[in-house]
Amino acid sequence: MERFALIVAAGGRAVDDAGRNLHRTLEYRATTSIARLLPTGLLLILIGLVLLVLADANDKPVSRGHYLFIALAVTLGLGVIAVSVRARYSPGKPVFTLSPAGIGHRWVRQVLIPWHEVQAIERADIVTRLFNPVWLFSSGSTLFYRTSLFPDVTVIVVSRQFYETVLYVNSFWLRGPGWKGNFIPYGETVQVALHHELVATDRQQLRQAVTSRWLAFRNRATGRTIKTVPAAGPPRVAPEVLAMGDDPRTLSRFQLLQIAVLSAGIAASLTNIAGLWQLDGQGAARQARAEVLEGRRERETARQRAQEEARQRAAEDKRREEENEAVLRRAFGR
Repeated sequence: MERFALIVAAGGRAVDDAGRNLHRTLEYRATTSIARLLPTGLLLILIGLVLLVLADANDKPVSRGHYLFIALAVTLGLGVIAVSVRARYSPGKPVFTLSPAGIGHRWVRQVLIPWHEVQAIERADIVTRLFNPVWLFSSGSTLFYRTSLFPDVTVIVVSRQFYETVLYVNSFWLRGPGWKGNFIPYGETVQVALHHELVATDRQQLRQAVTSRWLAFRNRATGRTIKTVPAAGPPRVAPEVLAMGDDPRTLSRFQLLQIAVLSAGIAASLTNIAGLWQLDGQGAARQARAEVLEGRRERETARQRAQEEARQRAAEDKRREEENEAVLRRAFGR
């Protein structure tokens, strides 16, 4: 475990060895990670459109399930894009916060992990299974999940009693598939992961922020406090709150390249579907399908015409039968 020097500044403010105020509340959000899902949404749309183009180039009939999968991919892609664009302008609630009171952790509900409940701060390589929406097009994945490795993750160690009393959620559906990647039991203790990738921040900066605050505030519950030097001056103001992590509205060059390539692929697919260009054999396949469709229309028209003629003949026969009955009633009635 890494150690950091603890300094008490004038006015009783604890600072770390870099001079940062430890009384500030640091908020870590998943907003940037969500905003960076934009290429994933574009990829899903591109997959759906490419499958549609390939189906259009095939002269054989395509099942309804194929078109259902295409519609699902495009709809899911549009949803991911909408969520990622919204995240660029709406910060959302923090995943976890660091304050003098402890770590505010949000999974299903917001809970506070006091610093005195933290037994140690460690680093761990976490292996877990995550849902993979594009499992069909990736290697090494099972039917909807893929094994993921998260190296060098900062974890805090709490007692199993505290975990079961405060953190544990007694519902499989609310815990979700990511629970085991965030809470790792180990004997009588449980590791609580603080994923730096999820909140788009540097692992070393996050670990230093957690460790320095733990060293500064872990003895509060036992009645032991850090000696401070009071200073005359105005009353203390409310604690400062800082939003940590990368700006969700900034994109790296690689992400811009991804968006450009995927957008070009989507544009090419749409122009193909619109008929501005064709794959080899796609024109013949379209002509063959058009002929088949025309044949079906002709057969359907002939069937409807035959049914209409049959209805007219039935109506004519009924009319003649009614006329004959009327003639016979008049004849025998006299």
